[in-house]
Amino acid sequence: MTKLLQEMNWGEVKELIRHSKVAIIPTGSTEQHGPHLPLGTDYLIAEHISNKIAKRADVLVTPVIPIGYATYHTDFPGTLSIPVDVLTLYYQGVADSLVKHGMTHILFVNGHGGNTPALSNVCFYLRMKGITAAYINWFELGGMFKPEWSSLGHADHFETSVMLSVDADSVDMTKAEMPVNKNLTDNVKVLDGVACSYKAGVVRFSLMMKDVTDNGAMFEYGHSHNADYSKPVSEATAENGENIVEAVVDYIVDFIDEFRKINFNPEKE
Repeated sequence: MTKLLQEMNWGEVKELIRHSKVAIIPTGSTEQHGPHLPLGTDYLIAEHISNKIAKRADVLVTPVIPIGYATYHTDFPGTLSIPVDVLTLYYQGVADSLVKHGMTHILFVNGHGGNTPALSNVCFYLRMKGITAAYINWFELGGMFKPEWSSLGHADHFETSVMLSVDADSVDMTKAEMPVNKNLTDNVKVLDGVACSYKAGVVRFSLMMKDVTDNGAMFEYGHSHNADYSKPVSEATAENGENIVEAVVDYIVDFIDEFRKINFNPEKE
């Protein structure tokens, strides 16, 4: 039996909830991803990983939420963005619906860093109601498993490999370029979309992507330890992407068993 909500009838959903109690909500973004990756990269990967989890774990997987908070990418055409407060309420509404139907554990599989404030807000909201909720940024996991799987930034070798394994036809490798971060001055070096180095310290800004990169791809220096920022994007392969995805799926499937053991009581208002 399928475990994808959109493919089930209500009777099948009722039966799955009766013995599962765990729902996965994949979340991502529709935003520019450099000159070679599709705008749906973040949500397509989160959806792909979640659907693979559904084949191996006793969970219900909802349709992906494909638009997130990405205002800082809107200087590149095609990017869509939802304000953080509205996005929080959106996540909250989806989660409340699942809770009403009997879900007690909700796990967000997230593909976009800009969603994390809203996800943190909704997970705390659910905790106050006595619901166990958490989110996993799948892209943080790779480098924890192997240094060579470290996420280096936006539209980098790592992300390109994974997207090649998800939908190679949507990737235009003839346009793949190495990320090159711009600097704000000769002495203020851009490390990512927020952090900039000045002498021995770090100063944080709130930047638009045009402040950081001309082609939409950027490195996030310091995001990963022992990362190889010289590895060409052109060497990304679907095989490497498949290995990363399988390792992430293995981890999340294993975590779900522990996730079920965590239970909270609602807080009194």
